[in-house]
Amino acid sequence: MPTYEYKCNSCNHAFEAIVPMAKRKTPTRSSCDICGKKQVKQVILTCPNMGMDSCHDIHKSSGGFKSAMQRVCESPGIKNSKRASELKDRYNL
Repeated sequence: MPTYEYKCNSCNHAFEAIVPMAKRKTPTRSSCDICGKKQVKQVILTCPNMGMDSCHDIHKSSGGFKSAMQRVCESPGIKNSKRASELKDRYNL
């Protein structure tokens, strides 16, 4: 089950709830545990930080993200375009 984040717009109390997707709006219909007002809203979901491993290292000389970006910059649809130049500058390609 996903974890949803909620916040009371009155007192700024923030909390998380693990609820089924079909019931994710249920906490917004109830009162805040702190101030008692019915101003609880769902906050935008956040994803857990998975981190990067050696296969996805931007600075890796071969393979991984850097070589994938080089292939993108050399693809026929983007080669010699402004976007290709921006990507090359951004990722030091």
